[in-house]
Amino acid sequence: MLSLVLVFSLAGCGAKTDTNKDNGDVKSTAYVGQDWSSEYYDESMKGTTLNLYGVTDNVRPIVDVFQEDTGIKVEHLTMQNGEILQRLENEGKSGVSIADLWFTGGADTFINASQKDLLLPYKSPSGEVLDAAMKDADGYWHGTSLTLVNWVVNKDLIAQKGLKMPETWDDLLQSGLKGEVSMPNPASSGTAYNVVTAMLEVKGEDGGWKYLDELIDQVPFFTPRGSDPANLVVQGEAIVGINASNGDRDLEANNPHVALVYPTDGTGWWPQPVAIVKGTKNEDAAKVFIDWILSKRGMETIAKERNAAVARTDVERPEGIIDINTVKLFATDFKANAENRDIILAKWSEYVTAAGK
Repeated sequence: MLSLVLVFSLAGCGAKTDTNKDNGDVKSTAYVGQDWSSEYYDESMKGTTLNLYGVTDNVRPIVDVFQEDTGIKVEHLTMQNGEILQRLENEGKSGVSIADLWFTGGADTFINASQKDLLLPYKSPSGEVLDAAMKDADGYWHGTSLTLVNWVVNKDLIAQKGLKMPETWDDLLQSGLKGEVSMPNPASSGTAYNVVTAMLEVKGEDGGWKYLDELIDQVPFFTPRGSDPANLVVQGEAIVGINASNGDRDLEANNPHVALVYPTDGTGWWPQPVAIVKGTKNEDAAKVFIDWILSKRGMETIAKERNAAVARTDVERPEGIIDINTVKLFATDFKANAENRDIILAKWSEYVTAAGK
């Protein structure tokens, strides 16, 4: 785990207020800060350390603001979706939980974790404003920002080869792109698993696997990380990379030779969830984190620091973020995708092995 070298103190911008809650699990007072509140916060928590698992280092500025607001430290370890799930299973079996929180990843993986009894349900009052599609009905996870699947295309290379700029998923199968499409491994990447399940849902079981079999033939090898395809396209080692983003155009702005493309026939998406890990020894402090991250204060911080569209509708969309109303989103059954994960990945492995990848 990464060690934090700075200790942030609470700025004192909030106050304790009485509540009418009569619940054995809930404190009799609530902390009200700047656009956030929590019935579980107590100033004695200052200096407490929460361990967080996630799929990106980009959460660091967000948890730093949380630390400034509360005095609660957060250390985080970055892994892929599949690695986090396996780690939590191992910790659950050993009875020694290291993580307190899980923030960022695929919604289907969070659902899979809840079904394996690896998460602690908590219905945060801050999450009541979220749409039903953005949270688990039993409180096992809540969505924060949105992630959209897109493609990164090297404009120079596609022009040199005289190929059509891909617009639909079928365009990825054009013969000139054989060996030029980069895709992560669905077993470790939430982006890739989302693509697999989306094709199966949209095209049906038979049609979906037929398409995926042809797509596999276009990919020379499957990368271990979801960020790899974009990097390969930027470096000129692939023409098209299957990618995911918060809806920003930063990659285009920083690399004029690439284009971000959202398929016109639809694309996958998911909310970036946050959850409490079962077995945490800091349950109250973990609940404070959930209350804070789902509050207007937390969501505004996510929007600013991750330059992302967020799950709360009362937070303004950052400038430059794509309007999701202009993108056709696939209908997604996250629960079914989670329940069928092992079966789908096993069948995917069969097709990849048959293709000699």
